[in-house]
Amino acid sequence: MLKVIIDLDAIRHNYLFLRQKSAAELMPVVKADAYGHGLLKVSEALFALGARFFAVGTVDEGVRLKKHLPEAEICSLLGPLSADDFKTLSAFSIIPFVHCWAQLKGLAAILSGARQLEIGIKFDTGMNRLGFKPEVSRQLIEFFRSNQALIPRIMSSHLACADIPAMNDVVRAQLNSFNSACEVFHQAGFKFRRSLANSAALLHHPHTHGDLVRPGIALYGGNPVARTLPQDKNWGLRQAMKVSAPVLSVHNLARGQGISYGLGFVAPRDMSVAIIGCGYADNYSRSLSNRSWMLFEGHRLPILGRVCMQLSAVDVSFVSRIDHGDRVFLLGGEGAGDIDVHELAGWWKTVSYEVLCLLGKNERIFINC
Repeated sequence: MLKVIIDLDAIRHNYLFLRQKSAAELMPVVKADAYGHGLLKVSEALFALGARFFAVGTVDEGVRLKKHLPEAEICSLLGPLSADDFKTLSAFSIIPFVHCWAQLKGLAAILSGARQLEIGIKFDTGMNRLGFKPEVSRQLIEFFRSNQALIPRIMSSHLACADIPAMNDVVRAQLNSFNSACEVFHQAGFKFRRSLANSAALLHHPHTHGDLVRPGIALYGGNPVARTLPQDKNWGLRQAMKVSAPVLSVHNLARGQGISYGLGFVAPRDMSVAIIGCGYADNYSRSLSNRSWMLFEGHRLPILGRVCMQLSAVDVSFVSRIDHGDRVFLLGGEGAGDIDVHELAGWWKTVSYEVLCLLGKNERIFINC
């Protein structure tokens, strides 16, 4: 019942804006189905603007995109995760970001002497998640000299705190660690591109940009420092996703009556309520019960009681006209009062990334294609 409207013009606008912020090449991050915005449509729009490198999550995502845009360079951020992935990477010339010896040795084992595969090396410089420690750089070099079918084309790492101004020292420490690892490869005669910066670093840490920057949330209109610099809203980024749901019923709720499971909301006055066709089965979280809002024609509508599997109730007492078949906005909207993704994420007690990825799993309608 939910409709997810994706404005490709907004994504184009954001990409062009971000491109002005760095001398490095942009590698749009379109993993997780482009953060719920549609892998193929989003990548196609950005390819038309000149994007040539794209970062997906899984190898399977890379294959889908490579078939759609065969001229694009596709990087799999997770690299090979199964036996089939090792073969697929070579067959489709997808560049894996490799984070461990098992991946490296598996790739070397499937390549014949006549075939080569360009790869990315992922270093763990402080995120403590995935990646080689910079201290093993010389061992990696020896491995590549013995396995010349593998060509390290990109050196990468991921910043843990680029969105937290109070932790700029951590960013600098990670940058120094990353540069040290890259220098070892450089002195050994390897040629490669450096990729460290995400959306927050692209906008706030120009010294981290290197050769390839990886904008993700900012492409879709999210402010990457919204949690830590909520006043920083003047980047000019445009939210690309709007989500609406249908009004199924409008009826009166008398003072003292409860509504929804557990009658968790009791009317403090005579009210008019609308039942909206959305709930946690549509990835609209149950945690939004009694603390979120929807939007109809500029009016904010508070949620009353528990969000159910496919139904939610809102207060429409002060709306002059609303009826069965109308649609209200859960995210975005038209005109005044539109719901910002960070605002919804705050009510949800999560981050904008999760909101977009989850709501984007519903039916999508692309505009300005």
